[in-house]
Amino acid sequence: MNSRSPARPSSWDEVEANHARIEERNAIHRRFGYEPEASVQYVLERALPLRGRVLDVGTGKGRFVIALARKVANVTTLDISPSEQRYARLEAVYAGVAHRIRFLIGDAGHLPWTAARFDAVLSWNVFHHLDDPERVFDEMLRVLKPGGKLVLADFSPSGFRAMDAIHRAEGRRHPHPASRFTHFHARLRRAGFQVRRASGQNQEVLVGLLGSHLHI
Repeated sequence: MNSRSPARPSSWDEVEANHARIEERNAIHRRFGYEPEASVQYVLERALPLRGRVLDVGTGKGRFVIALARKVANVTTLDISPSEQRYARLEAVYAGVAHRIRFLIGDAGHLPWTAARFDAVLSWNVFHHLDDPERVFDEMLRVLKPGGKLVLADFSPSGFRAMDAIHRAEGRRHPHPASRFTHFHARLRRAGFQVRRASGQNQEVLVGLLGSHLHI
């Protein structure tokens, strides 16, 4: 496996400074109507229960994987950006869950595992950033074990409106592609998954379970 882990934090001062930056960013999100913690919890409540080996695709600054690690003991998270994942590692130390998370740097379009390695594969607010979401979706399916659970979450229309407003106020543009959730829902059904789709707290969520009954 060629993926590598980001550098470890050098001091508690660095951990606290990183947490303060994340909280400042969360406060900006809240002012524009997007509540990060509520959005994470909304997705997590629909993803649970989770068992065995769990993969989080697209670490970002760690908001989702840290909440995930409070619920499950064996989480691997992968991101292509070492700088983004360093924020997540620091925040995991602050949250006291770093020992539950394996951090790896790598390309989600070429996951560094053989097939059927994980009991659950999840991704939160990542797919709108991807150049080739089909490839990443294929890879998530490939590494999922038979009987496993796939969870895909991204911004709902209201969530994208909030992100657009935040970035516009900062003189930037936020990626805002057309939703592919209906397409991915159909793909999961064709692949034999029982699928639940939900929308709330500025999120769209697909939960698919392969080879078992999923309570709707």
